[in-house]
Amino acid sequence: MWNTFSFWIRKNPKDAYSGLIVQDIDFVYIDCNKRYLFFIEEKNSRKARVGPAQKIIFKMFDDLLSSINSYRFLGTAILTILDEQITIEDVKKNIDAALKDKERYAIDTSLLEKLWDCQGKPPCNKTEQERSGYRGSILRKLFEKHKLFSVQNRRYIENINWIFLNYCEGYFIFIEEQVNGKLKLSQTRKEFIKIIDSLFELASNYNTSAKNPKSNKLYRYLGFYRLGFSNTNPDNSKYILLNNCFVNKHQLIDLLNLDSCKIEKYRIPVEEWIEEWG
Repeated sequence: MWNTFSFWIRKNPKDAYSGLIVQDIDFVYIDCNKRYLFFIEEKNSRKARVGPAQKIIFKMFDDLLSSINSYRFLGTAILTILDEQITIEDVKKNIDAALKDKERYAIDTSLLEKLWDCQGKPPCNKTEQERSGYRGSILRKLFEKHKLFSVQNRRYIENINWIFLNYCEGYFIFIEEQVNGKLKLSQTRKEFIKIIDSLFELASNYNTSAKNPKSNKLYRYLGFYRLGFSNTNPDNSKYILLNNCFVNKHQLIDLLNLDSCKIEKYRIPVEEWIEEWG
């Protein structure tokens, strides 16, 4: 865990109390036949909370994707799954109920008070240890067992490695992480990345109302990027690859903070970098 990119993130780019939110997305369900999608956040403890940063991300998804016509966005289902013997039928019922409960990530005044107002110097730094690498996933095992997703049936259940959001500027990106110098992408994964990229590009291009509730800045999607390391993170790698360009770790930190849109200089169509991975 200590040598992973997730741990490096918590110690190097800015934190959520300084304007940068970094999260992984557990599951995205896309049905290309019925033209709808939703997100799933899996909790494995009754004590697990939905913090301010997660609420900002989930509300952003609602505000952005509800405006597009090509797909119907159903929301984010926040599920606490503890029983490893749970059936797929019960999971589906839990998802349906959770998608109706958008109050779990509603933005209220007390939540916004915990975030920086983006003026002057951030009042505090609070870097929370990333827990994703420590927990297993009951849902993933269940989805794989029942083979609910494939290119053939045009249904996808995939994760998003990373979303970076600078809420002071409204800029956000997705990252596909590559470690140890190589990674094979399945055809399902390739198709999923292309769909996500096109949906958020469309939503961003036509966005005139989805704003960050703290800074009031319009959200703007800056792309889906391949981020590769020769080892497991920027500190222990001989090279860092951002799409097709080599960068050093100081450049990477500056780019990932998203204080400006200059990361777009490294942006190429996702079709190019996903095919290079084979």
